[in-house]
Formats: sequence, C-alpha cells, structure tokens
Amino acid sequence: MSQEAAYRKLAHEMIMAGVNTADPRQSIKDSVKVDGDRLTVRGDTFSLKDYDRVLLFGVGKASTPMCQAFEDILKPDGGLVITKLGEEICIADVKSIPVRRAYHPEPRAENAAYSREILDMIDGIGPGEKVLVFLMVSGGGSALFSCAPKTVSIDDKFKLNQLLMKCGATIHDINTIRKHCSDIKGGKFGQRVTRKGATLISLILSDVVGDDLSAIASGPSYKDNSTFADAVRLMKQYGIWDEAPQSVRNHMQQGLGDPSLEPPREVPAGVHNYLIGNNLGALEAARAIAVRNGFKTMILTSQNTGEAKIVAKSFMGIAKEIQDSQNPIEAPACLIVGGEMIVTFNWEDRDGFGPTREFVLSSAIEIQGRKNIVVAGCDSDGVDGDGKSGAIADGNTVARATLDPKHYLDKHDAEIFFDSLGDSIQFVSMTNVNDIIIIMVGDKE
Repeated sequence: MSQEAAYRKLAHEMIMAGVNTADPRQSIKDSVKVDGDRLTVRGDTFSLKDYDRVLLFGVGKASTPMCQAFEDILKPDGGLVITKLGEEICIADVKSIPVRRAYHPEPRAENAAYSREILDMIDGIGPGEKVLVFLMVSGGGSALFSCAPKTVSIDDKFKLNQLLMKCGATIHDINTIRKHCSDIKGGKFGQRVTRKGATLISLILSDVVGDDLSAIASGPSYKDNSTFADAVRLMKQYGIWDEAPQSVRNHMQQGLGDPSLEPPREVPAGVHNYLIGNNLGALEAARAIAVRNGFKTMILTSQNTGEAKIVAKSFMGIAKEIQDSQNPIEAPACLIVGGEMIVTFNWEDRDGFGPTREFVLSSAIEIQGRKNIVVAGCDSDGVDGDGKSGAIADGNTVARATLDPKHYLDKHDAEIFFDSLGDSIQFVSMTNVNDIIIIMVGDKE
C-alpha cells in the first residue's frame, strides 16, 4: 500500500471515530442517571418526588435517538419529538411519545403546527401543578422548532429563511435574525415554561462554532443579549432587508419600539442548560487515532469559519510548510480542524454545494503535484448540502481528474467532481457537531 493510500485509510478512520464519538444516544446515557427518586444530570441532582409529571420534547436531527435513550432511563408522561423529514435521517424507535417529521432547513407549515403542539402542552400545565420538562436539542433545531409571531405567516417565514441561507451570513448572524421573528427562540421557550411554574432541563448537542448556547437551535432555553436593532442591522448588512417580506419588516420595526418583545436577558430561575456533546469532543477522538499511529498531531481549532475555498489555502500553506521546513511541527504530522465554514452562491445555481467538499477541492488544487499530503473533510451529520457529506483528496487528485477542478469549484459542483473520481465520503449519522477536517502530511519527496 502506498503512503497516500495508507493516509487515506487512516483519515477515513479518524473521521468515523469523530462521528461515532458524537453519537447522541451515548451522550444521553453518559449525562442522565436515575437511582430511585434521585435524578442526576451531569452531576446536578433533582428529586423526582418534587414533580407530578415529566414531559419530554426533542427538536433537531438527533432528537429521536436522544429521546429513545432518555426513555430507557426515565419514562416520560407525555411529550413530542420533531425531527427532520428525509431518508438520510435515522428515525429511532421512540415508544413513549409521538414523533413528527418536519422540514429542514426552511421551515414550513408542518414545522409551525408541530411546534405549536409543544407550546400547547406547556400552556396546558395546570395551576399549582409541578412539571419537569426535558428538552433534547440538536442540530437543525432552529428550523424544526419554529413558530413565528402571529403577524408573520409561515410562507413569509419560509421566504426569510431562504434569504438567510443564501446571503453568506454566519450561523450566529442568521440566528440573531431568526430569534427576532419567533415566539420560541432566544430563550422564549424557557421563559414560557417557567411562567407555568415548571422546571426545564435542556440537554444540548452543539452544532455551533464555539458552543454558544444562545446560538444552538437559536437558544430556545437560554438567554439572549441581541436586539431588534441588531437583527435589522444584519439584514441590511447582508443585503436582504429590502427583499424580506413586508410582514417581517413590520415585525422588526415594531420590535425596535417595544422592549417587551425582546428575548429574556437572563436565564429564568428553573431553567437548566447542559452541553452534552460538541465538535471538540469529535476532534479529540480523531486525534487519539493519529497519535496511536505515530503522527505528531495538533488540533488547530474547533472554531474554523469563513469561505471554505479561501480558508483551504491557509491550511494547505501550513501543510506545505511542514513538508518544506518542518514548521510548526515535523512530519509525519496530522492537523485536525473543526468548525463551520460557509459557501456563498446564487440560490438558483445550487447543485451539489457543500463547505467541506469545497474545502477539499480547493485544497486539492493547492497541493497538486505534492506527494504524501492527504486532505479529508466531512460534515459530521453525513449531509453536507443535499448530498454526500464530504470528500478526500491528495496531491495526485487534479492529475487523475478528467474534469476541470477550477471550473467545478467556481460552480459549486464539488460533489460532481469527487463523484467522478470515487472520492466522495458518505455515511449515516444521527447528529451534527460541525465539520471534521483531517490533514495528513508525510515527508517531502
């Protein structure tokens, strides 16, 4: 086996180790324990005797396996799960509560209807009733758990989301705008629960760079310091204010003059948020394999952001520097990167795009002709764009190709390019904890 082939095999193994570490079922089992009436969540103790009922809700692409693992530990008295509609999403067998399948990434009427079911259950908590509410939160929760103000139709919310998806905004900026066009996001769900006298425990799998709890699924149970003024400024900054539906702009302008519409600035008493899985944990699992195989290994960051094809140039510069001067570390080296990159494109031209694939294709162009450098990248949920999650390349990728790599990079058709070489990466995953990128560098020849 050639060195490139060995590196490719190992890079794929590292990616799958990262994906498997983020398994939502194991994360729940590790985080929640019940011993008689004693409930322990990440070291904090609650007495089940203090509550009349337990409600379980799940929102996000990993919500069904999370809820399945939870009901094996503590059977709820009611609840609801909202997960993504699509064959690529694993629908775990949740027995105790109904599962609804809604749309992602653009919310539609079904999303609002299912979200309203959850709100109705919270609103149905009786006076003086003591209820313990669990909320399982994972990637995709912002779109799936979506209920716009009454003055904004779901069609207008859909149009807003389409504009947000194509404008090149970061996930933090997107969620800032979403929070100010919602009755759930930005801590409003937690506020609603505590106003009924209930206790809320949120178990959160992060798909957000830096693990900001106010940004994960737009922070339904956290606090938020952003304002309507921030939301309006960002819509204008990204050039979508004039294109946004009139009802959205009217709501935003109303919020500018009504402080009561702002999200809660503090986490209400009775709301408990626990981060139980993130990108860094996945990267550490990948690192362990590289170290075991004798590589000098660095996790460069779990907070990589920016335009994917441009960011790739910097990381390939580091890889080439390792080969040429043994800086910042000596070969054989393995660099591990996580985070969430973006792709800026025309929505009408969308076909096979995906940040990690664009990163790998741009990398392949940068290292063409180099031996003993392998780059692999994927989105940890197995769905990067609308198809395969990522790709793998080396210094010979461009030479092997019958397609023009620059053309397919510029057209955001990286999936077509890597499919033609048999170098796409595809797998089934139950969650999303952002990108996993592996850069393996051997000695220069």
